[in-house]
Amino acid sequence: MDFASDVWFTFARRFRIGLREPVWIFFSLAQPLIWLLLFTQLFKNLALMPGFPTSEYLLFFAPGLIVMMAVFSSAYTGFDMLQDIQFGVVDKMLITPANRYAMIIGNILNALASLTIQILIIFVMVYLMGVSVATGAGGIVLTLVIVWLIGLAFCSLSYALIIATRSQTALVVIANLLSLPLMFLSSAMMPAELVPDWVQTAMMFNPVNYSVEAVRPLFVSGYDWSSYGMGLLVLGIFAAVGVVTAVLAFRNFGK
Repeated sequence: MDFASDVWFTFARRFRIGLREPVWIFFSLAQPLIWLLLFTQLFKNLALMPGFPTSEYLLFFAPGLIVMMAVFSSAYTGFDMLQDIQFGVVDKMLITPANRYAMIIGNILNALASLTIQILIIFVMVYLMGVSVATGAGGIVLTLVIVWLIGLAFCSLSYALIIATRSQTALVVIANLLSLPLMFLSSAMMPAELVPDWVQTAMMFNPVNYSVEAVRPLFVSGYDWSSYGMGLLVLGIFAAVGVVTAVLAFRNFGK
């Protein structure tokens, strides 16, 4: 089998498992739905402030919600790999002629496919609540590109962590320890102009913030190629680091 065939086999196997339990995709949407209902009520009066970038807080928050969903969903994808490790699936596959790297890439692609379904559902949810994308279908596609990059980075790092530790506890603790601060140290819920200076400084080093800043203009005003280009650059580097880390961790698996 060649590399592409091995990737497809790994992807299709994991995707079929997901199809047998589609309810988990909808369970994973419970948290963003709570955020959507809670934060839009808590902060709705912010939109009344002079200089707020949108007329309604929901329109401001929707891009942040999509990025937050991508981060949290991807950060926990390592559980799939842990299950395969615990049941001996990975060990069995490693004694076959299958390419070791194709196995990790196939799992990552499956995680991104599941993430895409979840994000499209969120698009439908916010649309039903009155939010439209200013840039139309093109903006939705560009949003998905950003989502794929941030998702690629976090799911790769999640797999690397599970491969290195083989610990569910480690994944839960580290994922929460990283994802929550990254979310709050971004403009997902609050414009950068309204947060303290030290938070604005932290935003400059936060890939999640670059994701939000790349996506939000697509919803609110139109194409902002400067923000989008910067987001692509930062997230491209972040995703590359994540993939390389996962591949290196898997290369040493079982040695």
